Amino acid sequence: MKTMIKSSRSQFLEIVNAHISLRDQAKKHDPAMVKVAMDIKEGRLQLADAAYYSIKFAGNRANIDMFETQDAKEIGITNVTQAKLQKDRLFLCNRIILLAAEIEGDLPDSDSQLKRVIKQTDFGSIKKIAGLQNGVFSLVANKKTIIDERPMQEFVTDNNLMSNLGTYYLESPRFIRDDEEFEFNIELGEDAPEKALIKVVLAGTVTIPA
Repeated sequence: MKTMIKSSRSQFLEIVNAHISLRDQAKKHDPAMVKVAMDIKEGRLQLADAAYYSIKFAGNRANIDMFETQDAKEIGITNVTQAKLQKDRLFLCNRIILLAAEIEGDLPDSDSQLKRVIKQTDFGSIKKIAGLQNGVFSLVANKKTIIDERPMQEFVTDNNLMSNLGTYYLESPRFIRDDEEFEFNIELGEDAPEKALIKVVLAGTVTIPA
């Protein structure tokens, strides 16, 4: 029987409340997590569903950095600026969605035209793009490796009726803080097809002001 996956909200509260329990038992704990838990309990913070995404042109590349320091928020391209969360955010990532597509027709001859094409593209399974499912992906946040070279095959969920398309659930959900850059990197054995586009979404729960 398939284990029921906990929501990111319940996972978030379990983790921060555990630090209150550790504090009350005079055991080692993270004071920052205790503060977050108390701010939630006392109504200064609230929890919201969140998804941080980025779309990159991957044509003829074997290494793709999905979040980069030169990125700027632009609807339809990414909602992350400089590979960091907004200030005063604490984000628990519990699932990653990875989709892909190929540009139809000729390649755009300018960045502005490429962005226009991206914004109009319908993304689907990475299985449809040659070579993607045979690569690996990594997630780094807070200067620590959260996922280390895991097979891209994890995102091939085409025949799995229990999971949304292209969705991978983290076995150990981890927090991403607002003061550090985070990275999602893809490495392929061969260059991606020349018209390949890749979309990644980091989804979970985040703190916002109440």
